[in-house]
Amino acid sequence: MAKLFNADRIVPAWLEAARHLHATKNRTDRNLVLEIATPTALSAKDLEAIRKIDNALRAGKSQTGVYTVAGTLFPQGVYYRFKRPDFYKRYLDAMKYGKKSGTWGTYAMRMMERTHPRTKRMVNPLETIVSKLHEAKTERKIQAAYELGVHDIADIVDNGLGYELPIHEPATDGGRATNIPCLSHLSFKLDAERGTVDLTAVYRSHYYAQRALGNLLGLSQLLSFVAKESEHEPGVMTCVSTLARLDVEAFGGAPATTALLAGLPPNAIN
Repeated sequence: MAKLFNADRIVPAWLEAARHLHATKNRTDRNLVLEIATPTALSAKDLEAIRKIDNALRAGKSQTGVYTVAGTLFPQGVYYRFKRPDFYKRYLDAMKYGKKSGTWGTYAMRMMERTHPRTKRMVNPLETIVSKLHEAKTERKIQAAYELGVHDIADIVDNGLGYELPIHEPATDGGRATNIPCLSHLSFKLDAERGTVDLTAVYRSHYYAQRALGNLLGLSQLLSFVAKESEHEPGVMTCVSTLARLDVEAFGGAPATTALLAGLPPNAIN
């Protein structure tokens, strides 16, 4: 059965879900649904909570903090510096130079550059989504005709109704058992009455200590970008973790995780 966690902002949503996982058998559960009303908002206390979690992660085994994880979904700093569309090339060029051999790169790279399976030309799925949503300002405002179950990049490029952002790459990911993206799918929805864009993200597997908060932050920045550049407002963000695990080793073990979560009471960030 799915477990629903409602919150105004990403930090309270993550904290409630993390505490739930910490209390479950093996700290693992299925079908966690986080629905966040104002995902782009961060209070001062949220930022303080993120700082504490970031410090714990950097001191742990992975040494990868919250903002580093967020950057794999959307390069906020590069966007602020170079703006659309120049930041696409700036980011891709930097990542291609710095990407480790044998790795698939980042989510942001897959969002910005894919090879069309028929024409073999390079396409930018993220820019396609922004352009289609911008066109909806003056053209037909279809709200919920975009559930295409996209696995093939041709769908989003060739189908005028598609607001889906595919992550899975069948040609390279299909035969892998490991080292494949945990984020399966991103779906943007237009709410014409409110003038907002909503985002739903589906994860096949989700580590709530090492990755989830950074993922939520990166997704909120991605939603903010898509909404702003298509001249809409950011709406609700929903994150579905089909398999969720609180990997306490990323925080230094179970006692350290208990202390960290206990130090972030709901009344400190709500």
